Amino acid sequence: MSKLIIIPIIILLLQIAGYMFLFYGNKHGHADVPIAWIIFNILGIFNLIVLVLSYFLFFNSENKISFWWIPVTIAVITIIILIIQYIRMAMGKF
Repeated sequence: MSKLIIIPIIILLLQIAGYMFLFYGNKHGHADVPIAWIIFNILGIFNLIVLVLSYFLFFNSENKISFWWIPVTIAVITIIILIIQYIRMAMGKF
């Protein structure tokens, strides 16, 4: 495998591990909202890094690997959910 296909696979595995940790911690651990919120924000920061990395390794590359769309889509969905939650918090509904 080339380096270009390994990077999105590693990113996808890290994203899946992060979400599994978040959901497992909520289900079996202490389901404190602030802890889950902090972990979800850390996932959001990680996904911002994924978007910056994908810009340089996918969108500006000559040979585009279509597998990058999976981690990019997960990153965008996570960031959109975080933005919606911040808007709800600002309005006082969360």
